[in-house]
Amino acid sequence: MIDSKELCSMTEMTEYEMEPSQRNVFTAWQYRHLFTFQNLRGKNVVVMCNLCLPKVNLLSTSRYSTSNLKKHLERRHTGLFEVFKTKIPRVKQDKILEPEPSTSDQLMYWEPSVKEVKVEAAGQFEHEVMQDESQAEVDSLIFNFIMEDLQPLSLLEQPAFRKLIEGISGGMTVMTRETLVERLTRDQTQMREELKAKLDDALYVCTTVDIWTAHKKSYLSMMCHWVDPNDLLRKSVALACTRIRGRLTYDTVASKIHEVHVAYSIENKVQAMVTDSGRCRVQAFHEFLYVEDQEDEGEQWEFVDVNALLATPPQEGAVIFLPPHQQCVVHLLSLVATEDLVKALAQHTDSVYSSAMAKCSTLWSKVHQPSEAIEDKKRDSRITRWSFEYKAVDDLMSLNYVQLTELCDQNGVAKMLLNEVSFLKEYVDVLKPLAISLNLFQGEERCFFGLAIPTLLTLKQKLSEKINTTSFFSSNVINAVLAGIDRRFAPIFSSQTAKMAAATMPQFRLWWLSGAEREELRTTLMAEAAHLDLDNEEADNGDYKLEDDFFNFGPGGSSNRQGSKGEVLRYLDGTTKTLHCLRDFPSINKLFLKFNTVLTSSAPVDRLFSHGGGFCTPQQSCLSDEHLEQMLLLRYNGLPSCL
Repeated sequence: MIDSKELCSMTEMTEYEMEPSQRNVFTAWQYRHLFTFQNLRGKNVVVMCNLCLPKVNLLSTSRYSTSNLKKHLERRHTGLFEVFKTKIPRVKQDKILEPEPSTSDQLMYWEPSVKEVKVEAAGQFEHEVMQDESQAEVDSLIFNFIMEDLQPLSLLEQPAFRKLIEGISGGMTVMTRETLVERLTRDQTQMREELKAKLDDALYVCTTVDIWTAHKKSYLSMMCHWVDPNDLLRKSVALACTRIRGRLTYDTVASKIHEVHVAYSIENKVQAMVTDSGRCRVQAFHEFLYVEDQEDEGEQWEFVDVNALLATPPQEGAVIFLPPHQQCVVHLLSLVATEDLVKALAQHTDSVYSSAMAKCSTLWSKVHQPSEAIEDKKRDSRITRWSFEYKAVDDLMSLNYVQLTELCDQNGVAKMLLNEVSFLKEYVDVLKPLAISLNLFQGEERCFFGLAIPTLLTLKQKLSEKINTTSFFSSNVINAVLAGIDRRFAPIFSSQTAKMAAATMPQFRLWWLSGAEREELRTTLMAEAAHLDLDNEEADNGDYKLEDDFFNFGPGGSSNRQGSKGEVLRYLDGTTKTLHCLRDFPSINKLFLKFNTVLTSSAPVDRLFSHGGGFCTPQQSCLSDEHLEQMLLLRYNGLPSCL
């Protein structure tokens, strides 16, 4: 048997200097350094693959052919094998005449000639492979840096940046601008295909839409949301952040929305489109905080009132189909706090409200802590102006009077009077249900449209309980807030979709309704479940529908309707409040997916805007509209392999 030392000595001899029994193709193969010789077994050579280590993988190949080993490299180590194929130089030599086999013994050991090649040392190959891997890692880091920070593509061409990368990476090169654009386009195309495949599987979806302007440019952003039928968790993806050219009219906005819906084939699946005028977002952090001077105040970005645009009539002859429109519940409730409540407090609390809030504003500006905290919250546009104001007052009221006085003295602010402190404590106590309601509506994964009516009814009840039990918040103030809720949420209180959404949530069922309304919605729920079963039955039976409608024997449509009715009754009699119980009620589960796909808030699409807020500077504005959209979508959704 021949050991590895003998094999190494064989490679130093030409194949015609070897004994006939020792000749084999492997000894002159250009990729033999990727394997370790083990032994000769008859007419076969047994080797171990070095690339498979630490796993020991023994391979056998014919003495006259290395095809098995080459196939192994191509199938198991494709990337490295391609590198080796491109790195190994071949030395052209004169053709060696093959001997004429004359006897049967010579014919047995004869093998085809193999051209001599100059094989580089294994250590050098490993170094080159590591170098290629390092270059790929550097390219990936540069790509992520450009995408995450929305850097202009021209950065790759700046000499200082290229020297920086080459210096800290040990001589690695910087990808070209063309390579980056090609990768952006490739990743976005792959991401879009993967998103379309996911949306094809969803039965119902909801979209959130908003428009904002920066540098005299208008952008429409859209996200899509659906509920996973397996775990009943909400899934969200970003679909577009596209430029709108020309004037912002109903026709331009509606056509752009329809265009995005059609691009992802969801125009017939959208249950509702949630929008937010966004004005509260613009002013969200302009009060009660310290703001540093900005060098370029003209480069601010602002939201556009989408509701007002979609409320205007389209031009004559325009044929555009849009899904039902739902205004953001969070925005409506924020208007109750920032307009109805503030107006009532200013009218019915003398001057204590104004003086207390003025001192709080001055104190926050002096301490600077709210401004530092708000920088993090500013990136999450779910936090409204009033929510932050309430949280700041609550934090101040956690201090006792001595600590509050010391804080005012340290920062040169007039100290709080006792009646002002009493007002602020009452402010925190009375409006706590309003703050909790806003937080509930601002969720995403488990925030369903069925939360709307029960939450608003609970809020009204808890506010009503505070009447005649407070000193500063008179009945006039609380009644003004209650009137604002009734006026702004009248469409939701009367919406059959909102009622069905609440009824299909195990947390509420029909417990939130009075007797007459409860019986009416129970009947509606049974009808919807029966209609759903009938649709499924027609889809399954097809040609047998006529016969099933005629004959009454055995199981048929009537029994299915009785079954759905019984399922609804069992569901309504249940007491489990978790969503997992819907697995026991298939019809109710389907109705839940249908009516609770709609979100209560447009906060997700605002978060997409917060991702793009960083490019509202002269440097980042150099990005083209196409590259801006590609980067934003890839950054929000993640790279295609992460979807």
